[in-house]
Amino acid sequence: MRDPYIIEAGPTSTRGRVSRWLRGRRIMLAGILALVEVVAFLIWRPSALLLATLAVVLLVLCVMGASRVGPGVLRDLLIIVAIGQGIVVVVPLLVGASVVIGVLVAVVVIIALVAVAARWRV
Repeated sequence: MRDPYIIEAGPTSTRGRVSRWLRGRRIMLAGILALVEVVAFLIWRPSALLLATLAVVLLVLCVMGASRVGPGVLRDLLIIVAIGQGIVVVVPLLVGASVVIGVLVAVVVIIALVAVAARWRV
């Protein structure tokens, strides 16, 4: 016996279509939001500590709001903003950590080269 065909009907309301469109493009929209924030930061040069604090506060508020709001456009927007703020907070931390690791590796390599050079010196 053959399985019946399943036809998935899309949303019929405008809100449903907008919500589906937002859900399908969450990461892209959050990335655009984060990019706009970084460009604005580079242009206006506000306090980095203040901006990082605001990003963390906005991230927490959006996550709390998204967990309390039912499914729909508002929840999708809150999730997009939360992801964008997460990107703004996490990427500089990762870059900073990679710079620190790079410096540590460079120091270890230099120490190893000095030790090898001192050993070969007769």
